[in-house]
Amino acid sequence: MKKLILLGIFLSLASLLQAQPLQLAHLFSDHMVLQQQTSAPVWGWGAPGKTVTVRTSWNGATVRTKVADDGFWRVNVATGAAGGPYRLIVRCGSETLAVEDVALGEVWVCSGQSNMEMPMRGFGFQEIEGFRENLLEAGEYASRIRLFDVKSDTTHVVQADVANGWEPTVPSVYCKTSAVAYLFAKRITRNLGVPVGIIVNAWGGSRIEPWMTMESVENAGIPAEELARIKELHEIAGLWPNGVATCWNGRVAPVAGYAARGFLWYQGCSNLGQACYDKLQAAMVKLWREAWGQGDLPFIYALLAPHDYGNADGRQRPAFVETQMHVQELVPNCYAVCLETLGAKHTIHPNRKQEVADMMALRALSAAYGQDPGVVIDYPTPRSIEYLDDGRVKILFNNVWSNLQSIENRTITGFELAGEDRVFHLAEAEVDWDGQSVYVRCPDVPHPVAVRYSYRNLMDTNLKTSYGIPAPPFRSDDWPL
Repeated sequence: MKKLILLGIFLSLASLLQAQPLQLAHLFSDHMVLQQQTSAPVWGWGAPGKTVTVRTSWNGATVRTKVADDGFWRVNVATGAAGGPYRLIVRCGSETLAVEDVALGEVWVCSGQSNMEMPMRGFGFQEIEGFRENLLEAGEYASRIRLFDVKSDTTHVVQADVANGWEPTVPSVYCKTSAVAYLFAKRITRNLGVPVGIIVNAWGGSRIEPWMTMESVENAGIPAEELARIKELHEIAGLWPNGVATCWNGRVAPVAGYAARGFLWYQGCSNLGQACYDKLQAAMVKLWREAWGQGDLPFIYALLAPHDYGNADGRQRPAFVETQMHVQELVPNCYAVCLETLGAKHTIHPNRKQEVADMMALRALSAAYGQDPGVVIDYPTPRSIEYLDDGRVKILFNNVWSNLQSIENRTITGFELAGEDRVFHLAEAEVDWDGQSVYVRCPDVPHPVAVRYSYRNLMDTNLKTSYGIPAPPFRSDDWPL
């Protein structure tokens, strides 16, 4: 009897698989953008053993494959130069699916927590600078900027698909689109003259661990006690995006492999104070690149902006930013953008998202598209620190060429000096006429032995190049914070 029951179950499952209708993953929907000039995967489901044919109107090519025993199928289609609108036709027996208004262009995956999620219309009591101007231009860019907004839930089980579709960014869609992603895409389409697709996959308040598999966390090389703490947090987190892999399972795995040019990442607030964050982020980048299978795709990420985080004079944010910066040394083709002059006391969400997008776009145009910006777009960092006999400190910077601050704004805020007593005092600073050095002095510290810049959670800082690239926090000492 038991054998008959099992046989019945098997036959029922087989019958269901054979009857499975032809489907495309939701990523392949009307208005989609496929990465230009590549071999782009297309996948879906159907009846096992049947032949699936995919035809692309941009080149008239046809590719075929057999549906696997589990009902899954996948092909790769060659894409040409940017353009559209095109059609993609999928056939299996008597079944036909047509994807309309397909554009070939540039695709970027934009992920993180609330600062990436924050839409152009803003959050409650938190606006986006330039919202109205961009809204009035949204119609012009609607077909050139297209959105796939991942809204699937978190889960402990790896999902095969997400329930959504591509949308042209008409004004009503523009309003709900990630500000950083949209403004980035606008810069890219204006520079390259091609359609841009943005896959926005962000969850407010999420830590980095939910965007990774447990295996990648375990192999990140973090201290054993920190790994134990992460696993403990995972056990009590449930499906809230603090549990390991919950965002990966429901939101990343289903879209992994969709042909793209690179990644944008804006996250960190929920991991503030985690000394091993650099190792975790490096492991996440490795995981994502392997999942996409397109080599070392550019990974561009934002450093944590100033905010009081409960204590404006606290030091945990700049220390964490230094940890974030270290990722670039661990991972090739990985680039940080500095937001040190964009912070705010009353919100953790800076409203000048255009500046964030601009710095990401500059880096993308250079790293992904080989454009020479004609200027240095790396952020300034100290090259040498000299303690002078007159009590001043001279700091010579890298990544500047006579352009550290403009001639109208040579007075710098955000520096501190300390003597042998290790007590820091706010200091006066001015850019030298060489445009590469800053002189720092403080009457309360006649014999300084240490200097810090922007080394508080929130303070008045303004050091940047004349091209608008801020300098990140730094310190010359290694004293306990």
